Order: sequence, then C-alpha cells, then structure tokens
Amino acid sequence: MVSPQKGKPLILYLTSTARSIGALLAQEIEGVEKPVYYISRKVQGAEERYTPIERHCLALVFTAQKLRHYFLSFKVQLVTRNDPMRYLLSRPMLNGRAARWLLALAEFDIECTAPRAIKCQALVDLLAQFPSGECEPLKETLGNSVGAGVTLQSDSGAKEYLSYKLAFQCSNNEAEYEALILGLLAAREKGIKRLRIVGDSKLIILQSEGVYALKEANLEPYRATVQRLRKDFDDVSIIQKPRSENKFPDALATLGAKTEFEGNTVAIEIARRTEPSFVEEDKSPKDEDWREPIIAQIATGNGGVPMMALSQFTILKGELYFRGPQGWLARCINDTQAKEILGQIHEETCGENDIALYRRI
Repeated sequence: MVSPQKGKPLILYLTSTARSIGALLAQEIEGVEKPVYYISRKVQGAEERYTPIERHCLALVFTAQKLRHYFLSFKVQLVTRNDPMRYLLSRPMLNGRAARWLLALAEFDIECTAPRAIKCQALVDLLAQFPSGECEPLKETLGNSVGAGVTLQSDSGAKEYLSYKLAFQCSNNEAEYEALILGLLAAREKGIKRLRIVGDSKLIILQSEGVYALKEANLEPYRATVQRLRKDFDDVSIIQKPRSENKFPDALATLGAKTEFEGNTVAIEIARRTEPSFVEEDKSPKDEDWREPIIAQIATGNGGVPMMALSQFTILKGELYFRGPQGWLARCINDTQAKEILGQIHEETCGENDIALYRRI
C-alpha cells in the first residue's frame, strides 16, 4: 500500500459477484500500478436481487461514498469491462435507485477508461470473493497466485514438461521472466548447448533482446540474469508466438498456480483415455459348469444326478474324473477349457493332416 501522489489520477478497479462487491484504488508510480486502498462488503437484503449491471453500479456508488476524500482530491479513472456510468447516463428517464446513484456521483470527477492490463483487476476479483465485515482496508501485502510453465523439446521430438508454483509476490511480467529463467536453468542442467526459445510475451522477448528499454526497475535483475545465462550456451535464439500457439506451457503455468501441495515438489501424472470409463454390465447368459451337479451329488447327495450315472464318476484330489469301460480315468473339464484345448490340438495336428486324431480327442 502506498500514499497517493498529488497531480496523478487514481485508477479504480471494480468487481461484483452474486454475494459481494469490491473495489481497488491504485495509482501508477514510476510505470507500476501500486495499490492505494482496498474496500469490499457483502451483498445484503434486496441487493441480492439486483441484476449484474446494477450490482456493478452499486460497487461504484459504495466505493465513492466510503472513499469520498480520495474521490474529491483526485481525478478517478474507472477501469472496468462493464461501464456503470454509461449505463446510468444512457437511461432516457432516471428515477428511483438509478436517479439517486447518479446524484451521488455527480460531485466527483470520474472518467471511464478501457482496461489495459488485468493485473490489478485480477487482484480485486480475488479480494471480492472473500469479503469480511462491512468494509475494511487492506492490512497486508498480498501476493498473486502465479505459476510458470516450461516445455523442453529435443530435435527427435522427445518432450519434458515442467510446472512451477511461484509462491511469492510477483507481477505478470516478473512471472514471464521467471518462466524464461527457469527454462534456461533446466536446459543448462541437461547439458544443452544449442537452444531455441519460444515465448508468447512480446515485451519480455524484446526486452531480453535489448530492443525494448526497461521502464520497470524491478525487471532489471531479471533481464541481467537472462543475459548472463545465455552466455552458457553456444547458440541461443528467441522468438515470439501468439498465446494461441503456446497453450501447453500456459496450461503448465496455470497448473502450478492453482495446485496446492505440501513440501517443495509434487508428482502429477496425466493419463490419456480413449474410451469412456463406464463399463456396461454383461447381461449375456453365463455358461453353467456341467460338473457342478455331479460334484455336489458325490459330496453331499444333493446334486439331483441319477445314481446310475453317478457311478461313472469319481473325485480324486479335488478333481472330477470319468471312469471308462476298461477302468481308465479321464479328467473332466468345463466347456471353456475344452475349447482352448481343442484349439491348441487343431493348430498342432491340422498341418500334418491328422484329422482322425483331432476327432478322437
């Protein structure tokens, strides 16, 4: 949090959800937007029935009332995707709530501007999700949930995916530099000497190449580190591609930012599934084992098999055997085993035209 400087406008970010509204006042100091004041509260009573645009207007009016001393002392640039001021002014006739809101805002110098960056807007969206109390200032410095993603690909097509959680406060540009530096370190550790870097941040790429000058002093150590690491390689080229062509590293960065874990590392495996995971129930009739009634009759007398037929069978070491006319024994098998054995014998004997043996078996 910083004290605002005279002569510079304040930048106002608004957000609203079905259960809360919030705002963040910031000011651009030395090329960096720094937070001045944060405020939020829960949506209460009839406000829960407001439309989304009405809740956004409510966030503006609520902020102007609570931070009136800032609004009277500075010009305020309202940065928001929805334009509450335009909504109010476009009404042909104002009455009731809309008229009261317009009168409450008339004394302030508020200018609507289009969003240029999402850094502060992302912060205020996050803060609005967790309102506590009627309204409160920010009591501590907040860090962003940021990640970095790196894909290393060899000439043969082999790939290695690296995802990092940046558990410290950093801006979007600092996170882009972190990803570049972490990729250089990973490549150096593997002994790579020729490197082609592909990134989607035009600013970082042209700054590291020396084409763009640095406006943010906090980025100078990052650029110096990149230039120092590049000397460890025999050949390094760096090109910029649109974000739409760099989706996998972005997904790795999001994974690192959103994943919570204990310790310094966590192993995550992503498996490809080509078919649905549900398994249809097999409703086909199950083959009955013809041996079961005979075994039950011999063991318990409850198998329902005639005694004459039962005299042809015996059980040895838990297996059912058939007794032939000359007293020889044949082990009894089920239908599935019989098909497997017949298939094996067929493969072994048909080549020799020994069909008679196949039929006897």
